[in-house]
Amino acid sequence: MSGKFVRGGQRPPAKPATVLQARAFELHGTRYYAVIYRLDAEPGQVREARLSFDMIYDDPQPGDRVLVESVLGVVDRMARAEGR
Repeated sequence: MSGKFVRGGQRPPAKPATVLQARAFELHGTRYYAVIYRLDAEPGQVREARLSFDMIYDDPQPGDRVLVESVLGVVDRMARAEGR
């Protein structure tokens, strides 16, 4: 079996990153966060993800170390890394 993600297969591993900015907002009664972050593996590139409150830990702050999970390039979870 190949190491690629397949439907029903294993999720790709989380990637370590650092939060640069985080902004809370509400859309149709649901809380979201717009998060600007930088992956450790791509130090020259800045990325943005918009995540609902249930896809990210409480109160993300600049400087937080995180693990970013994505499928097909779309971030679907961001968790605080151990040892914050």
